[in-house]
Amino acid sequence: MKTTAERVKHMMETLNIKEQTEFGLLCGASRSTVNQWLSGNIKKIDPRYGFKLEDSTPFTARWIILGEGNPKK
Repeated sequence: MKTTAERVKHMMETLNIKEQTEFGLLCGASRSTVNQWLSGNIKKIDPRYGFKLEDSTPFTARWIILGEGNPKK
């Protein structure tokens, strides 16, 4: 998964999250920010969101932010 949109969609599907607001709650991002990740308007996830997602999901911050390495811890 090369793009942020692909990674966010994968995380939402894996975690069985259907609402952008719910996904945003995992990292402190607004629904609007999650929507922009999914639409490709924001190309990279800010590290502050990436590390919060790592803390609250089974995914690694390196994969979330950069798309590199093993996706899961």
